[in-house]
Amino acid sequence: MRNLTMHVTGAALCALSTCALVPATALAQPAPPAAAASGDEEGRGDNARATQLYREGNEAFKQKRWSDAELLYLKAWALVRTFDIAANLGEVQIQLNKVRSAATFLAFALRTAPPSTKPEQIARIRHFLDHAKAQVGTLRVRVKNAADAEMLVDGERVLEDAVKHELYVDPGEHTLAIRRAGYEDQVMRVVAAAGVTETVMPELKPKAVNAPEARGPGGKGPGAAAPEAASTPGMGAAKTKMPAAGARVQEPRSWVPVIALGAASAVGLGVGIGLTLASNGASAEADAQLDAILKVRTHCLNPPTAAPERCAELRRTVSRLDTLGNGARVAYATAGALVIAAVTYAMWPRAKSIATGRVRVAPTLSVQGGSLVVQATW
Repeated sequence: MRNLTMHVTGAALCALSTCALVPATALAQPAPPAAAASGDEEGRGDNARATQLYREGNEAFKQKRWSDAELLYLKAWALVRTFDIAANLGEVQIQLNKVRSAATFLAFALRTAPPSTKPEQIARIRHFLDHAKAQVGTLRVRVKNAADAEMLVDGERVLEDAVKHELYVDPGEHTLAIRRAGYEDQVMRVVAAAGVTETVMPELKPKAVNAPEARGPGGKGPGAAAPEAASTPGMGAAKTKMPAAGARVQEPRSWVPVIALGAASAVGLGVGIGLTLASNGASAEADAQLDAILKVRTHCLNPPTAAPERCAELRRTVSRLDTLGNGARVAYATAGALVIAAVTYAMWPRAKSIATGRVRVAPTLSVQGGSLVVQATW
């Protein structure tokens, strides 16, 4: 008779007689929860609740209700973290095609399995872990001079246990941020490929510390004793509040593009106003020239006029008027577009990585019209 493919919980979670999914090959494991072993009432309550959730998860597993089983195992995991819960949860997430999370749980199960675990159970965990790792990228980050540095992948804090071993990420480009008190933050781009393990060994740069000038007693003259807060590391110093696990960390927004776009908009508006004033002057000049032609009782239409030079000058003035008017309209439209771009950038949700930008503006005029060329990069 073929047994259902399921790991068995440890003695801390259930007895073999009550929750054996594979009774013929099951092997009970030592109880890992320290709180329950020490007699703590709250710990025993969590352990009992985790036992019930684990059993319900096993029933959902047998019925192939993968989503229900995942939810129940996750609730049990939140109360008691044992290798068998992690192993079952990893298998369920394989069924749900959540391979990156599955790899994390299966790796935990493989690392924390007790010596009494049966070889076939270890082989099964390793099989599913290999299956998951073939579809995700694996990162091993070893900071040379700060082994306890905090790490964030794409703005999400990585759990300390995973930092010490392997990080599993989806294939593609990711942002890896490393930070530790007393060192400058380091941000790098890593490209992960499915089934490939990438080892990264960065070295953090210590922050420059300016030593205070020694003064005499009372703060006057040489030889003064250093303040207690300065002589005792960690005393009186503000503690850096670290984000909770899984929290998204927003990088600071760069306002350079907004400033550049606003400046370019102001330039465009100034150009438009200047061209408008010039266009108004040309319009007044054309009106005066037309009045002068009409006063001599002639016109500028075919057949040939009696005032050819005045008509030619009027045509040049009208052409200049059209050019200036078109240029003013282009400048106003460009200034408006730049304002919209600046506001859109300022209001847009912040991305995971921001780069500074540059904007170049160059007005151009010709007899056919005017334009404002804008080049922006960020």
